Amino acid sequence: MAERIISLVLSIIMAFFNALGLFAEPAEKFHVTTYLVANNVKSEESIHAEDFDIITDVILFGCATFDAKGQVHEDEQQISFVLDILRDAIGERDVKIYINLLGPGPLVSHDVWEETLTDLSAQHKLAFESGVLEDNIVALVNKYDFDGLYFDYEYPAELKDWLIFSKFLVGFDKKLGDKLLGLAVSTDVSLTPAAIRCVDRFEAMLYDIYDDIGRHSTFKTAAPLVLNFTFRGIPREKLDFGLPFYSRPTDRGAYWYGYNGCYDEIDENGYYYDASIDKTFWFNTQDVIKQKTEYAKKTGLGGVMIWHYSCDFASSNEASLLRAVGEVVNSN
Repeated sequence: MAERIISLVLSIIMAFFNALGLFAEPAEKFHVTTYLVANNVKSEESIHAEDFDIITDVILFGCATFDAKGQVHEDEQQISFVLDILRDAIGERDVKIYINLLGPGPLVSHDVWEETLTDLSAQHKLAFESGVLEDNIVALVNKYDFDGLYFDYEYPAELKDWLIFSKFLVGFDKKLGDKLLGLAVSTDVSLTPAAIRCVDRFEAMLYDIYDDIGRHSTFKTAAPLVLNFTFRGIPREKLDFGLPFYSRPTDRGAYWYGYNGCYDEIDENGYYYDASIDKTFWFNTQDVIKQKTEYAKKTGLGGVMIWHYSCDFASSNEASLLRAVGEVVNSN
């Protein structure tokens, strides 16, 4: 009995250390995953072949959805157009391509955020229990030979809605087979242990968060939030640290500015001021991106995730944020 108690205590201690990332081993393969917003791909010049010497995984975003009846809707022309350009840029490199699937929106507009979440959860529940969504998604993945699928459903309203989502994921994973199943997740994630085991990759959205002076997603505010995921049972090797290649204003207003559109006017402290709207933005510069990537690499995370590709320069440009990621990933 005493030996069993000691073994249990040691197991708990080791689980705690693993959640903290203490004594973590580097991931066997460190992923550099980027979201690619389909609408931003206008021509071959929108995607840079050299970037795929750094990028290992691409999530195609904004061209496929599902509704409350479990029907999947795709923009076939857009998907085919982007995939042709993307696959040509990747060439023979071993880069995986996934499709992101957005779910149904609320039935009506709500002034209260909590009411919006309740409405969203009700629509997703209908889809998850439709009995046809699983097969429709598998058909989409197979049609374009995607390497897997990502869901972007971060905010179930209540625990019961997380349980419904978890049950769906477990059943869907069996139909998806060897294809990757991934999720974008906020810090408030309440999946069941069975669902966590089924999900292959979690993209941690460690942005749209601010410090006391309004700086967007600093290292000091973002890095500790990794514990929100690991303490909920998500293995570190399944978790990618989200990197914002954009910024929000210090007053948290509804503006999203890409790094490459502001670079020439970002000062030495990371600030950019737009006089036309009288707002100040703080960017994750190369130094911050390196710091976050080093943290992910040293603490055994599966990799980093970029939101999003079109906010950056080509990695051949000395100012590129992706270039900064690559310098860390390729260092000893």
